[in-house]
Amino acid sequence: MPLEPLSIYVLVDALGWELIKDRPFLDDILTEKRSLTTILGYSSGAIPSILCGRPPSEHGHWNLFYYSPATSPFRWTRPLSRLPAPLRENRVARRLLKGVARRVSGYTGYFSLHAYPVPHLPYFDMTEKRDIYQPGGLDAPSIFDVFVRHGIRWETYSYHRHTDAQILDLAPRRARQTDARVLFLYLSGLDHYLHWNVHDREGVHAQLDWYAHGLREIWRAAQQARDDVRMVLFSDHGMTPIRWTYDLARDVRALGLRLPGDYLSAYDSTMARFWVWNDRARATLEALLADHPCGQLLSPAELDRLGVWFEDGRYYHLLFLARPGLLISPSDMGHVRFAGMHGYHPSEPTADAVLLSTIEVPKPVDHITAIQRVLLGDLGVPGSGGPDMAPTPPALGSAPGSPGRSSTTRSSHQPPALEVATPVKHT
Repeated sequence: MPLEPLSIYVLVDALGWELIKDRPFLDDILTEKRSLTTILGYSSGAIPSILCGRPPSEHGHWNLFYYSPATSPFRWTRPLSRLPAPLRENRVARRLLKGVARRVSGYTGYFSLHAYPVPHLPYFDMTEKRDIYQPGGLDAPSIFDVFVRHGIRWETYSYHRHTDAQILDLAPRRARQTDARVLFLYLSGLDHYLHWNVHDREGVHAQLDWYAHGLREIWRAAQQARDDVRMVLFSDHGMTPIRWTYDLARDVRALGLRLPGDYLSAYDSTMARFWVWNDRARATLEALLADHPCGQLLSPAELDRLGVWFEDGRYYHLLFLARPGLLISPSDMGHVRFAGMHGYHPSEPTADAVLLSTIEVPKPVDHITAIQRVLLGDLGVPGSGGPDMAPTPPALGSAPGSPGRSSTTRSSHQPPALEVATPVKHT
């Protein structure tokens, strides 16, 4: 006797529209195929926007680090700033610091110090305090909270306890056997591959073929066990090839401002965020950044249109965005020159995400914040919208010159998980 309907939702990190728009990718199965505008920022803001169906300014999750000395889980590290840099900034010391900080904080979400200087850590708290792929994991209701509220059974598989290869190996079996209504898969390996190899056309195509083969096996297995199977595949952003790098921090240091007396900085891969403590610091930084050839200083109005303006200033007072293809390096994300990066202006074509589906997708759906409503509409959840549902993306301005990370999770019982090393994830 066939099992109940099964919806397979697949989040493929960094599967950009530019990668698949001119090549086959499960076209015989996923007949709906379109690009989606992403948010300004990284996966730490994009994935919550998918799960909540709202922009970061509404759900509160954007950058991994935000300014909050009073709640920082790194307050205890202040004495370490007196140590010579070679003693506190080496790989072993930072690994120990991360382990202690994670235990002290009790945070269960994605936890990484990247290359943030140890003396700066006490000024910052981390956004992802809980596992965002669990009910209650976000500061706004997510799709997993909706599953609980409506009694929808689901399973999730992600890189927290499985590699992508293991997920693609076990998912066909679960697709045949599960009594869950939803199988949610988060595949993160493509993001890591593209960061290092986006310029390798043949290698990228081989990766896409490998993912397509694995997903096809899941689809076939599900169809063998039940009459009603749906699949919706989506991504959080694309990947922009890196053409050149620039040391923006060098220009800022040359201004002669005191750090942290006059300002505090956070250099991400594609943007620089500043908190300023006096008018002189603000004016000096604005004069440099407003006319800098490597990017642009975004106005509050532009940031508001992009859905990433925060009145309390916790994520920034000033935000400088690099030109597409330029990597800020060195940065607080590290000193590595990546081949590809995301986090540029959402109007950059290589930033576009994708939505591929076996079910009909309403025409107004053109932004990642609409994905949640597509999925809930598939499940028949009241209030999720129908074929004519209106889009909710923030308006775009001009461009400059598993549960995903959770362990395997079920609403009823949990199959055994494979313990493997967690791969590197750039958020």
